[in-house]
Amino acid sequence: MTLAEEPPLARTLNTPRTFRPPASVQEWHDRAREIREQILVSAGLWPSPKPPPVRAVIFDRSDQDGYSVEKVLVETWPGFYLAGNLYRPRDRGPGPFPAVLNPHGHWARGRVTESPDGSIPARCIHFARQGMVAFAYDMVGYCDTFFVSPSSESAAPANFYQRHRAFPTNELAWLWNVNLLGFQLWNGLRALDFLESLPDVDTNRIGVTGASGGATQTFLLAAVDDRPRVLGPVCMVSHTMQGGCACENAPGLRVRFSNMDFAAAAAPRPQILVAATGDWTRSTLEVEGPAIESVYQLLGVPERLRYLRLDAGHNYNRASREAVYAWFERWLLGRPDRPRSVEADYNPLPEQLLLIGSNPSVPRTTLSADGFLESWIRAREEAWRSLWPRRRDDLPAFQRMARPLWHHTLQLAAPEAPPRISFSRLHETPDGNVVRFEIRYPDESGFLEGRYYVAPRAPRSGTRPGLLILWISDPAPKADAGGAPPEAVQRLLRRGHHVITVNRFTPTPTTNYLANLYPTYNRTPLQARVRDLVTVCTSVATLAPVPSRPSRRVLWGEGAGGLWALLAAPAADAVVADLEHRDFTDPERLMQPDLFCPGFLAMGGVATPALLAAPQPLLIARPSATFPTEDMRRIYRELGYRRRFQVLDGPLDVTRVLDRIGQL
Repeated sequence: MTLAEEPPLARTLNTPRTFRPPASVQEWHDRAREIREQILVSAGLWPSPKPPPVRAVIFDRSDQDGYSVEKVLVETWPGFYLAGNLYRPRDRGPGPFPAVLNPHGHWARGRVTESPDGSIPARCIHFARQGMVAFAYDMVGYCDTFFVSPSSESAAPANFYQRHRAFPTNELAWLWNVNLLGFQLWNGLRALDFLESLPDVDTNRIGVTGASGGATQTFLLAAVDDRPRVLGPVCMVSHTMQGGCACENAPGLRVRFSNMDFAAAAAPRPQILVAATGDWTRSTLEVEGPAIESVYQLLGVPERLRYLRLDAGHNYNRASREAVYAWFERWLLGRPDRPRSVEADYNPLPEQLLLIGSNPSVPRTTLSADGFLESWIRAREEAWRSLWPRRRDDLPAFQRMARPLWHHTLQLAAPEAPPRISFSRLHETPDGNVVRFEIRYPDESGFLEGRYYVAPRAPRSGTRPGLLILWISDPAPKADAGGAPPEAVQRLLRRGHHVITVNRFTPTPTTNYLANLYPTYNRTPLQARVRDLVTVCTSVATLAPVPSRPSRRVLWGEGAGGLWALLAAPAADAVVADLEHRDFTDPERLMQPDLFCPGFLAMGGVATPALLAAPQPLLIARPSATFPTEDMRRIYRELGYRRRFQVLDGPLDVTRVLDRIGQL
């Protein structure tokens, strides 16, 4: 193997990332929409479960100097309670007041952390004293928020971080996109619901701030929800290190986007970025800040972004807090702009005043981690059944919901710069002419290589101006020693149709695709194959080496290519796919490297791209018993195109298939 053939290196959380400033407001709006969709799909929240009404218990009020603090339990999922503390102003009347959410990050003591590098109670106390309601809530596994377990050791306070990461990661969790990031994002959304339910909160003035993992929660929450009006992510918006915990890394999340994109997605809402010389945000003044500023400038609101760097390690210390205080007071309280708001002295609160502990009089979580996984998947399955189209009029709404799910699950987003396409000169062969092409993605190593075969004569009457058939098989087709195309391709050419073959797909790293957060930053082989097919389909006009271009593009897949073609179906005008009776619902088989695609079952499997392609002609050979054949027949019948969906019992035969396509 030559150096050029070496498999590419996997991108990791420490791989430096770039940010391309948008060229127009519309371009940015389109990117921000894709950012929101990607986060929600990666988090398993597209479509989002219907949130139940807010059920919260507020108790054990303690009055302090200028503020009060209470304990809170919010049922965010049936049988699961999110714990926190609610800090409110005292002696300021009934409100309503602005409110600030305070996710805590990976501090040793969670929401009750009190240290020079960061104090969650300190910032909540200051917000309350200044006339704002502050809610500090747990990450999963910390303090009072955890799944029930038969092991008392798992609930020991010393093991908060281990308990935090003990989230279910079995086959079903991967395939349904049930992950720690998604559940914490869900809890953040429910925390917003809780704040909005309080009569003393002004729902039009809500801010969010946190450091480290709490900053990740801050900018992800703001990227998917418009309710946070002011943001303060501290020590996390970096072009290098993206976050090292499972709660910051969901499958597919950063294949295209980085923390810079997520933070920029909050624009034009006011935002302050606080960085430190002693951590991975050290280049904020030179890299991350100007990158995000380009969006605020484009939107005409540069004054709504502030970024600064303090001489400190990884922190949310007093100096960082005071910078955030001033920013929040400006935008939530209408006070004059200033660089800092001095934090008054306070008496640290004893933990027993904040922790719920073993209080027997309040509701507690009854759900185990496995029970949560089962209930979440069950809810998603019920949601799918309700969304599945049963009549003609149901299909457009289903397709609007399902297209982003298909697009982001399979990582089909085009690179920000267009692929580079190159061609050889047209060469004559005994069966027509052929041109070799290469497609290189600007952000990846390796290339896609194929052949475009030009039919030697006009197609038969009734099929003019001819079809362009993207013929995919596994293993890849090869011309013989004399340059003649494969026999199946020759038969297609003799029928007057042009043919594209892909002889080399873009390479993917050779690695354990479940390890080292690989799916967060890289495409799996299946995702890469489908993306390549979509790229060829959408680039076909520029690839056509003949003046009279074919009018319709047919994806034709055999072997493993049958699945690839079906998954890429929405990009083509017709699809022919031999599925070889393979079951694409078996979790164990779907976890194998050649089929692994996180979220595959959450996407609806092979049925979703098939329905997204409707009512284009779809010919399926040898489907398994689990393929929704009857559902597809019913939908095509409802659409008035009954004959456009056909099923063959045996393998594909060129003559038979082309006759069927001619009928369609």
